[in-house]
This record gives sequence, structure tokens and C-alpha cells, in this order.
Amino acid sequence: MVRKFLIVSLTLLLVISGIYILRTPVLRWFATSLIVEDPMQKVDAMVVLSGGGYDRGNEAVQIVHQGYTNKIICTGGNPVIELRVFNIDTLEADMTVANLKRQGIPDSLIVEIRDGTSTKEESKIILDYCKQNDLKKIMILSSKLHTHRVQEVFKKKLKQAGIEVVVRGAHNSRFDEMLWWQDEDGLIAVNNEWLKRFYYWYKY
Repeated sequence: MVRKFLIVSLTLLLVISGIYILRTPVLRWFATSLIVEDPMQKVDAMVVLSGGGYDRGNEAVQIVHQGYTNKIICTGGNPVIELRVFNIDTLEADMTVANLKRQGIPDSLIVEIRDGTSTKEESKIILDYCKQNDLKKIMILSSKLHTHRVQEVFKKKLKQAGIEVVVRGAHNSRFDEMLWWQDEDGLIAVNNEWLKRFYYWYKY
């Protein structure tokens, strides 16, 4: 009886020790599994998805300066509720456009589509836009933690129309994606994205 207790206790201790030692790579896996990016390539246009207009807008500016595209399409029909405190009614697409202009991107390079309230809706909007404007290769820019789901949604839909998709992600300025568990914003972001992945897998 004593021997059994010792064996069980030792086994439990080894398991707990192993989990503790490997905690960082295990926790990082929850983020790295959400991040799937393509190599940088020249494209006909770059689409900056709604939400995160600051981080995604900043990344979009860098991509334009690096010469990968000369057209930025900003989507987003969701209102930015917090700004109503200042009596400002604006949409997510407006926020991204404002950030681009703040950093010197001219109107001639920007296309604003004030529509789309989800990744699924935006994929349909962008598909229609590509068909109407004969775009054959586009870049989809979202947050890094969204890139896996973005790939699944956009590549599946646009490939059928013969449109090549390059997916890229912008770093979040509020937390380090590789240390997401150390920050409340990171905890919320990773949790939400995993829930969305399961939801999209179940529904679509």
C-alpha cells in the first residue's frame, strides 16, 4: 500500500514538474497555431480588414513603403462605439483610413469600403470587388492571431474565382503574441480567436 502511494505520488510529481518545465512552449503553441502567414510578395492590392485600425494601419504603411503594393482597400462597417463619448460617429474602416492618411498615404492609394461586420462578410465583399476590378492577386492584412482563420475563409472563397491570396498579420501593440498569457489583452485575444475558429469550423 505504501509502495503504491509512493509510485502514484512520484508519477504525479513528475507530470506536474513536466508541465511546469514545458509551460512556456505549450502556452506559445496556442498562439503559434493561430499564426499562419505567407511570404511577402507584390500584389495588385492590399486589403486591411476591419478592426485594429492602428496596428493594421501601421503595418499597411510599412508594406506600401516597401513597394509590395500601391493600393490599400480598407473594409469595416462596425461602428467604433467608444468614440461616441466624444460625439464622434465613425466606422472601423474610417479609423484605418484616418491612420493611413495621418502617416502620409495619399487618397489616390486608398479605397474605403464602409461595409462588412465579420471576416465572412468581408470575404464576400472583397471577392465582388476583385471581380469588378479584375484583381488577380491580393494581400489580406489582419492581426497576426487572426491569420489562420483569415486564410481558411479567404483562400477557400477566392481560389474558386482564380484569385491568389497572400495573408499577412500585424503585431498587436498591446501585448507580445509569444507571451500572450502575461497580459490581460493577450488572454482575451487568444481566447476569443480560438472560440472564433471553432465557431467558423462548426458553421462554415
